[in-house]
Amino acid sequence: MRNIISSAVVLGALAMIPTTAVAAESPIPARGGEQQGPVAKLSTEDQAAIGHAKSISRAFRAISKLAGPSVVSIEVTPEQTIMRRQGGRMGLQGMVPQGTDPRGMNPSGVPMGVGTGFIVAEEGYVVTNNHVIRSGGAFKVRLNDGRVASAALVGSDQETDIAVLKIDIGGLSPIEFGDSDAAEVGDWVIALGSPFGLKDSVTAGIISARGREVGLSPLESYLQTDATINPGNSGGPLVDMDGRVVGINTAIESRSGGSDGISFAIPSNMAKSVVESIIGGSAPSRGFLGIQMQPLDARTATQIGFNGQGVLVNQVVPGGAAANAGVQVGDIVVKVNGEETINPQRVMRAVRLCAPGVEVPIEVIRGGTVVSLTATLGDASKHMVRAVP
Repeated sequence: MRNIISSAVVLGALAMIPTTAVAAESPIPARGGEQQGPVAKLSTEDQAAIGHAKSISRAFRAISKLAGPSVVSIEVTPEQTIMRRQGGRMGLQGMVPQGTDPRGMNPSGVPMGVGTGFIVAEEGYVVTNNHVIRSGGAFKVRLNDGRVASAALVGSDQETDIAVLKIDIGGLSPIEFGDSDAAEVGDWVIALGSPFGLKDSVTAGIISARGREVGLSPLESYLQTDATINPGNSGGPLVDMDGRVVGINTAIESRSGGSDGISFAIPSNMAKSVVESIIGGSAPSRGFLGIQMQPLDARTATQIGFNGQGVLVNQVVPGGAAANAGVQVGDIVVKVNGEETINPQRVMRAVRLCAPGVEVPIEVIRGGTVVSLTATLGDASKHMVRAVP
């Protein structure tokens, strides 16, 4: 139970203070531009520091006002209750309706069907997490100005945990996607959403890390932030100081079920292409390379005389993109499409985030020599074995 003190109690206490007492304690406005009050007693350097802090506060205030009208609270009435289960990565909680995260766990204190989203088009398209709406049923969107609208599911993508809803209502305030590749560790960011159903909440922090892989999604490469995020924030925007969305708040690392200061957001550059595909009426297309691979642990690397990071190719699909490009069994893949591939997940993400038909550069180590290849990716939707990138 939250310890919230009613404002009526506070107002009642103030009402019992004699008028003269209030007047005696009230500061008298300065005349002729004279500065009075505690700040006037500080050194020039201290006053300058306070002024700088106030400018940061003003910036947060401005961005909150700019982004706030685009943020919505999403309520879901599911067709059926999602079965809960235990297990998975310790303490990693998703911020989702009915307290179920992407692995089906149950954080406490989250009302049924409370999530967050943000408007990206005047036509009424709302972006959120797939795990917020995955139970199906009826969707209701509450806008920042208090209006409520029923929403229809346009489409979703489980691999990136992104979904798009649509509402038929006018006077909307869409927000733009920013460039998550330009976001750097240490940059200020603001998280907006409905933690524990408390809509229109705003918190601030910095980007703590990039490219985090925590085992929730096959294509994950999260931005990590220390902006306070709790259950109910799922699907809400992580906004930069230009007022643009650089991430979609998705999960938290927690041992308590609440914020422990480590939160994860889907990068906007990954989300934008998925959202555009869904709005365009098609599922996101995924590239297909056609290899089986295994992590290159220290023991295996020593056995083959390799000193570095990469993944070992142990099977090449005949007629696939990799085979046509000249990839061979025993090759060590060290880079795909410019991304270093230190584990199989990196290879899968680099491939599956590209569209079929795209030419992708690949670097492999073969016999101690770097070999540069180019693969024209196939279409993953035509291949039944999902584990093969």
